[in-house]
Amino acid sequence: MRASLIALAATIGVLLIVSLRGGAQTLYELPPATSVSSGPIVAELFTSQSCSSCPPAERLFAELAERTDLIVLEWHVDYWDKLVHGRAGAWKDPFSDAAYTARQRQYNRTLRRSGRVYTPQAVINGTDETVGSRRADEERLLGAEHHAKAPVNVTSDSDQLAVHIGDLETNTNINADIFRLSLLPEQRTAVRSGENRGVRLFSRNVVLQAEPVGTYSGQSQTLMIEPPEEGETCAVIVQEKRGNRLGPILGASYC
Repeated sequence: MRASLIALAATIGVLLIVSLRGGAQTLYELPPATSVSSGPIVAELFTSQSCSSCPPAERLFAELAERTDLIVLEWHVDYWDKLVHGRAGAWKDPFSDAAYTARQRQYNRTLRRSGRVYTPQAVINGTDETVGSRRADEERLLGAEHHAKAPVNVTSDSDQLAVHIGDLETNTNINADIFRLSLLPEQRTAVRSGENRGVRLFSRNVVLQAEPVGTYSGQSQTLMIEPPEEGETCAVIVQEKRGNRLGPILGASYC
């Protein structure tokens, strides 16, 4: 009897949430994914070659990139590029992009209720953030199941790649974008000026381009994308939209 009452109360609570929000649940309120189709966790690092506190985070993410249960991405922001550090001068990160700074600000408005940004910052599955060099925090977040997901599989099809996205593990209607990310698998850089002058950096899965290739509403679909250029690789992520803010990542795969 007690278990039945608890289950009934939980159901009523969910119905109240749906009613108060116009019939739409956010994925933060969905039960955690439990099946093997939940897919890999996406670990994003916002970093800069001009930031002296970033090399430890990049080394940690280089380790994480070896894990088969993760999709690891490095986004290089541009707000460090023009900062002058005394005689060391400034260093423009060749992989920095204002669009990646904008992505970080969107995350922070959602996760920290602030448009202010910092490096190194780690964002896990689009739902949690922490300092990018804090191994204990990241291991805790990477070990958690955050929300229901859709399986994403990428296969070769003639001279293109076929992206297969399965049904979301819930009947909730969602609005998501599908992105194809061009990645540089490995990069070693000898920094000649700025805060990291004299430091040799090692990066993994540096994002070179983020291209929207479709939309996703929760039902299975297949779309075609271009294969990576020589010397590059790619990844596909499916991410919920919430107006002009980023929501949870619903699915992902390397190419």
